[in-house]
Amino acid sequence: MNMTKHGLRLLMLHEFKLRHNASEATANINRAWGEESTRDRTVRRWFRKFRSGDESLRDEEGRGRLGSLENEQLHAVVEQNPRQSVREMSQTLGVSIAKVSCNLKIIGKVKKLDKWVLMSSMRI
Repeated sequence: MNMTKHGLRLLMLHEFKLRHNASEATANINRAWGEESTRDRTVRRWFRKFRSGDESLRDEEGRGRLGSLENEQLHAVVEQNPRQSVREMSQTLGVSIAKVSCNLKIIGKVKKLDKWVLMSSMRI
């Protein structure tokens, strides 16, 4: 049985109000709704929010997965400044560092002498 995020958050708030700790809450929710319904770390984050007095069930801004990355976008950013770091590119594009690194490999870019170049232009 699937539970919406809002429904899971409501269950977490319920468990919090029952004065259960995060581990107990995680176990209770997973027992009732399936073993992969929520994670201990997620419940701890929500309990921390509830303890601060914020009992709203809305997610915080900036949480969740970062946006997708089109290889054309990445190629344009690399061509604009081939000396920038993966971190700078990830901030420019609004995606994770891991996503940028993975897509750089896909488009055949490697860093050589502090500059991103096509893999085929490298000499071994």
